[in-house]
Amino acid sequence: MITKDTVLRWLEEFGRVSRVIFALAVVGFVLVLTQFVASLSTEKAIDQERAGVVEQLSLIRARLEGEINSTLYLTRGMISYVATHPKLTWNDFEPLATEMVTTGRHIRNLALAPDNVIEFIYPLAGNERALGMNYRDNPQQWPAVKRAIDLGNTIVAGPLDLVQGGQGLIARSPIYVQDRTAYPVAPPVYWGLAAIVMDTPSLFNLAGVSERVGDMHVALRGRDGLGADGDVFLGDAKLFSTPGVITQTVSLPNGSWQMAAMPVGGWGASDNTPHVVRGIGVLVAFAFGALVYLLLSLERRNRDLALRDHLTKLPNRRLMFDRLYQLAALSDRSKFGFTLLYIDLDGFKPINDEHGHHIGDKVLIEVGERLMALTRKSDTVARMGGDEFVILLPGVTDHPTLNGVLSKLQSGLNRPMKLGGVELIVQASVGFARFPEDADDVERLVNLADKNMYREKTASVAQLHAV
Repeated sequence: MITKDTVLRWLEEFGRVSRVIFALAVVGFVLVLTQFVASLSTEKAIDQERAGVVEQLSLIRARLEGEINSTLYLTRGMISYVATHPKLTWNDFEPLATEMVTTGRHIRNLALAPDNVIEFIYPLAGNERALGMNYRDNPQQWPAVKRAIDLGNTIVAGPLDLVQGGQGLIARSPIYVQDRTAYPVAPPVYWGLAAIVMDTPSLFNLAGVSERVGDMHVALRGRDGLGADGDVFLGDAKLFSTPGVITQTVSLPNGSWQMAAMPVGGWGASDNTPHVVRGIGVLVAFAFGALVYLLLSLERRNRDLALRDHLTKLPNRRLMFDRLYQLAALSDRSKFGFTLLYIDLDGFKPINDEHGHHIGDKVLIEVGERLMALTRKSDTVARMGGDEFVILLPGVTDHPTLNGVLSKLQSGLNRPMKLGGVELIVQASVGFARFPEDADDVERLVNLADKNMYREKTASVAQLHAV
C-alpha cells in the first residue's frame, strides 16, 4: 500500500537525483568549455609554431637560392666571354677557369664543349677521360643537354652521384655567337655548351640545408629541377605526404625544387598549455576560458595590425625593416646582395581631391596588386605609408637586371586603371639602392633609395615643365 510517507520519500529522492543530474550537467558543460579553451590554446600554439617554421624555411630557401644564383652568375661571365671569343684557346680558357673556380665556393669543375664535344675542362687533373666526349653519344647526359639547347637557357641537373665521388649539380648553358660584321646581321648560331659542376654538400652546408635543422625535419625533392614531380634527394620522402607539412618552392633557372619542413614531434607536441587548462577547477574554468578566448582574439588581431597594412594587406614598414635586417645579416655572412626600390606615385593627391578618398584607396590597392604580380615570389612588396611603396629584391644587384625590373614596373603601373567607373593612369617615380654596393647599412640604404626616388621625381617634373 502506497502511503503518504512513501510518496514524500519518492519526491525527496527524485529531487536529490535531479540536483545530482543538474550538477553533473554543469560539470559536463564546464568540461566541454574547458576542452574548447584547450583546443583554442592548441590552435594558437600551432599557429605560432607554423609561423616559426615558415620563417626558418624561408630563410633557408633564400640562402640556398642565393648560393646557387651567385655560383651561376660566374657562368654568365664565361658564356659572355666565349660568345665574343668563339675561337678561344687553352691559354684563353685556363686563366678564366682558374679565376672562376677560385672565386666560386662550390665549383668542382667546369667545361666547354664546342659543337657538343668537350675540348676544355678545368681542372684537367682527374678529368682527362672527359676530354673529347661527344654529348650526343652519351645517353645519360644527352637528354639534359638537348633540353638546355631546346630552351636556349641554363638547365640545372641533379643532384647526382659524380664519377669522381660525392654529389653535385650540373648547370648546362648553351652558348650562341653572332657575326656582327656581316650585313645584314646574321642570326645567332649555336656554338656549343658550357657546363659547371657544383659541389652539393658544400652548397647545402653553407646554405644551412640538412635533414634536421633545429627542431625541424627537412626534405627536398625535384631532382633535375622537376619540382613536385621530381625525386626526393634529401630527407624522408614521407614528409611530403604528412598532413600539415609546410612546403616552399626553391627557384632554379627553368626549374625548381620543393622544400618541406615540419617539427620533429609534430604540430603542438611541445606545448603543455592544454594539459594545464584541463586541470583548472570547475568554477574557475568558465571565467578562465572566456578570458583566454578574448586574449587569443585580441592577440591575433594585434599581430595582423602590427605587420600588415590594413588597406592593401601588404607587409607594412615594420615587417619590411625586419626583412631588410635579416637580408643584411645574411649578406654579411654569405655576400648575398640585394636591392631596395623606393616607389612614390606621381599626382596621387589630385586623384583624392578630384575623385574622393574611396577612389584613392582603390588606386593604392590596385597598385599593390600590380606590384605583387610584377615581382617574384621571393621578393617583398610593402606599403611604407601614404602613396609610397618599397620592393625588396634579394639577389639582384647588377644594372642590366635592375633596368629590366624598372622597365617592367613602369610599363605595368602605367596601364590604365578602371575603378568605380573612372579610368585613371597612374605613374610613379622609382629610386633604388643596392646592398652593400651603394650602402652597407639598412638605414642608409633606405634613405639613399628615398633620395634617389625624389631625384627621379624632380627630374620627371622638370622634364614635364620643359615640354
